[in-house]
Amino acid sequence: MNILHIWDQSAVACVLAKNQQKLGHDVKILRRTGYDRYGIYEFYDEIVTLTPEENFLELCLQEANKADLVHIHSRTDALFYIRRKSNKRNKIIMHFHGSDLRGISQKYKPQDILMNPGLLVRNSRATRLRRKNNLLAEQSADRVLYSTADLRKFLKRNDSVLINIPIDTDHFTLTTNNQTNEDFFIFNTEAISNMKWIIDYCKRSGIDNLKVIDRMKHPIKYSDMPRFLKQFGTYVDIRYVNDKILSNLSTTALQSLACGLKVVNYNLKQVSELPINHVGSNAANIVQKIYEEIL
Repeated sequence: MNILHIWDQSAVACVLAKNQQKLGHDVKILRRTGYDRYGIYEFYDEIVTLTPEENFLELCLQEANKADLVHIHSRTDALFYIRRKSNKRNKIIMHFHGSDLRGISQKYKPQDILMNPGLLVRNSRATRLRRKNNLLAEQSADRVLYSTADLRKFLKRNDSVLINIPIDTDHFTLTTNNQTNEDFFIFNTEAISNMKWIIDYCKRSGIDNLKVIDRMKHPIKYSDMPRFLKQFGTYVDIRYVNDKILSNLSTTALQSLACGLKVVNYNLKQVSELPINHVGSNAANIVQKIYEEIL
């Protein structure tokens, strides 16, 4: 099968594509140039094609016309472009991730609103447009996938399928002799909207030795992540986004489990093993069955 992945979020497409190659498929991922802060596409460079944004949609169309199946992550605009321009009725999967459906609530200071009252209007318009495009994408796709259980409530289609975030367990591996300390640590990333709240929440719950690592100021390359994670004993996976605690395990938490760390989840329970449905090969097998159903 010739499979085209368009876009990627947190290496989900990369891990699926790698395991789809192992199943004997021809697989390609399209991503734009200019953003690879964590070196994900450098790591998976054999299966990723990078192109400037101004050429991106046209390249998506060209490659879609050669593919048996198109698996689009997040980019509803690519789905609309292919449906409008393609000379064939492509089989298309629409795969939604985190903020695609949740959105990210913008927090403005009172002085910002006073200086620029249009901020709230623009934010509201952007939210309405995102929701409209997501609904149109649901209607247009042959099948809809989503990456975490909490996203189900945002979808209308009854046949939407949860595909748990896959982890590359060839890269994130268990070791038996790593020397770790007992520090609890957490990453500050773009996905977290209120780190102070998280730190206070942890202190109230008895976690006083929490080390905060700012991954935005000090990016850690994907190739180096397993070695970095294995310096620690426990990853704290508490994310406060849009004034809510997210209940799913994050990608970093899953990677930590794959490396043998413990994880403190959203309700302060300790998790010690990577759930089997997050192993990359298992996720790829589930996706394979979905492909076969629509072809």
